[in-house]
Amino acid sequence: MVKHRTFNADRFLDKFQGHEVLLRAYLRLWPRKLDNLKAATLDVPTFKQWLVDGDGKDGAKDEVVEGLYRCYDLSNDRGNENLRKAAEDSGYEPDAEHLLPVECLALKVRTNREDVFALAYDRHAFEQAEKFSIYRGVRPCAITNFKKRKAAFAQRLRKEFHDHKKSERVLVRTYREGDYTHFVVYHEKRVKSVLIFKGTKTRPKVAPTVFRPAQQDFLSYNEKTGQVEIEAGYENEESKVRRAFANCFFDDADFFDGDGAAKRLSLGEIADAAFNLDNSLGLVAKLVELRFALDQVESPTFDVKSKDVLRSLSINGMRTKLDEELIAMVAIKVFFPDDKRGKRVEIVGENKVKFNRATHADDVFALLAEWGLRIVDEVESEEAKPADFTERHTGASAHDGRPRAATKGNRVASPGRATKRVRRGRPR
Repeated sequence: MVKHRTFNADRFLDKFQGHEVLLRAYLRLWPRKLDNLKAATLDVPTFKQWLVDGDGKDGAKDEVVEGLYRCYDLSNDRGNENLRKAAEDSGYEPDAEHLLPVECLALKVRTNREDVFALAYDRHAFEQAEKFSIYRGVRPCAITNFKKRKAAFAQRLRKEFHDHKKSERVLVRTYREGDYTHFVVYHEKRVKSVLIFKGTKTRPKVAPTVFRPAQQDFLSYNEKTGQVEIEAGYENEESKVRRAFANCFFDDADFFDGDGAAKRLSLGEIADAAFNLDNSLGLVAKLVELRFALDQVESPTFDVKSKDVLRSLSINGMRTKLDEELIAMVAIKVFFPDDKRGKRVEIVGENKVKFNRATHADDVFALLAEWGLRIVDEVESEEAKPADFTERHTGASAHDGRPRAATKGNRVASPGRATKRVRRGRPR
C-alpha cells in the first residue's frame, strides 16, 4: 500500500517565489469561486494567508488544496522523471530548458495538461507498490473492448467494496507500457483536509492532515504471458480484485485460479548444493535472510540472518540440512551501481515478492529467473535474454519497472556456474 510523505506546505509554497505566475494560472481554474483572492496580483505570502482565513464556494478550496497535495507527491527525483516521461509520451514540453523546480513543474503540468499529470501520478503511485502476488492465467489473452470492460470492472469493484466495507468510492485508472496494462484502483472514503498554521503571521507554517485516497490497489497484466501481478491492502481484497478483473476482462472469474496459477516462484532451488547467486549481469548479490524448517517430529523452524547466509550455513554445517519442500522465505540483496546499500528482494511462498520497484524492477525479475527462483513459462522463455548490464545502464536507471525474461529456451547460464535446468513448477 502506498505511503505518502508528510506534506510540508510551507516549504512547498516557498518554491514559488519568483514563479508566482504558475500559482496564478492554477487558481484561475476556479473562476469566481475563491473568495477575496485576486489571482492577477497574487504572491506567495498572500496565498498562504488566504489558506489561513480564506474560503471558497462549492468545495473549491478543498479542490485547490488537494491539487497542491498531489503536486507535492511528485516533488522528488522520481516524480520529476515521471512528469517529464509522461510529458514526452504525450508530445508536451512544459519546461524545455529544465529550469523549473519540480514543485513548479508539477503545478504547471497539473494546470495546463491534467491528463499528463494524471499519467505521471499513476506511474509514480504504481512504482511504490512493493509487496505483490503473481498469478498465471489459463492462457495469454489480449484484452478486447477495453473501455466497456474497464467500466464493468469499476462497477463490479464498487459492488464488492460496498458489500465488504460499505464503501462505493472506486476510481480505476489505467495506462499501457509495452505488453503490460497497469491498473491503479483508488477506493475508500477520502480523508477530509484541515489546514492548521503555526508560527508567526509573517511566516506561517502548515501542518495539514492528509487529503488523499485512503487506499490504492495495483494490478498489472501482461497480455503476452497471461500473467497478472497484484498488490492489495488485504488478502481477501486481493482475491476480490483478481476475480473481478478475470470476470470482467476475460468472462471467467477462475481465469487466474486454475491448477498451478499461483506457483510462480520456486524457493526449493536454494536447497541445491550448487546454488549460488552468480549472474550474467555481473552484479554482486547476497542471500541475507532465510526461513526454513526441518523434517523432524518437532518441526523446528529457523530464521537465519547474515551478510551471507549461504556461507554462514556452510561454515556451521547446516546447508546440507535444507529441504526444498520446507523453505518458507528468502531475502536477497542485489547491489546495483547506483544503489550501494543494495536492493532487498523478499520472496515468500510460491507467488509473493516484495521489493521497491521504482528502479531496476526488470533486472530483479530477470535475476530471479536466472537463479531458478522464478518459474518461466515456454511463451516467456522465447524472449531474448537482456543485454549485459553495463551496456544497458549509464548512471541512474530509468526502467519502466516491468519484468523481462532472463532465459532462452529451458536452460540458464551464469559466469562461473554450471548450466542448470530451470524447474517448471513441479509439485512440492
